[in-house]
Amino acid sequence: MLELLTEGRRDEEVAARLGLPNVRQMRYRVSRIALHFGLPGAVRPQLVDFAYRHGALPAPDPIQPLVLKAHDYDLVRMLAAGRTVKEYARRWELKRSQADYIMHRTSTRLDATTRSSLIRRAWQRQVLGPTAFAADLARMHAQRPPAPELDQHVIVPLVSGYRLASPAGGHHLTRSLDILDQAEAQAAARFLSGRDGFTPQWITGPQSAGGQYRVSWGRKVPAPRPGDFLSYGHPPRHSNYRNLTA
Repeated sequence: MLELLTEGRRDEEVAARLGLPNVRQMRYRVSRIALHFGLPGAVRPQLVDFAYRHGALPAPDPIQPLVLKAHDYDLVRMLAAGRTVKEYARRWELKRSQADYIMHRTSTRLDATTRSSLIRRAWQRQVLGPTAFAADLARMHAQRPPAPELDQHVIVPLVSGYRLASPAGGHHLTRSLDILDQAEAQAAARFLSGRDGFTPQWITGPQSAGGQYRVSWGRKVPAPRPGDFLSYGHPPRHSNYRNLTA
């Protein structure tokens, strides 16, 4: 039943394919699945995401990843967590018509026809899931202040899978990617070389056995020297401190 829902099948079609007498029987079984998963409600996008994460359904093979806008990404994450479009609108103080437009835009970008199929497509396009790209995307959207424009980010194709690299600048003077293999770290550096926001570059080796190589770019901040002012100290008083506080 969950597999059919992830394909974008409607309730009537699912019931017919499973030989159920009516849609009510099909929806009852959906609620039984939610109970079996220990979820508080039969919210289908959440059921699909839970089934993928816990192996109740085989996760779809990842394909070319997709970088969603912040509002679209937040909507996908909220649906996967069992929230509704109404709750999404309230969370971001949007009109319901605005939230519905974002829902339509996101479904179109992911080529999804239902909210259950949207979760499947999000796993395929690595918006959700356990891939390194999905983790990179989550970190990008968690940035405060907000990340730069999406068209400045670069999808890096590697043998081990895609990665997402963000340009340095603004509040993020240095950025990096951690990659397990040295040859792939060098390949990532070559791919990013010469792009705006990705120079200069340097690669540092693992700090311990079995660690990762770090490809970094932007401003190389020097390590503090003995005697330098550190953040946990007290700032030196201004020469006119007494006059300023008089």
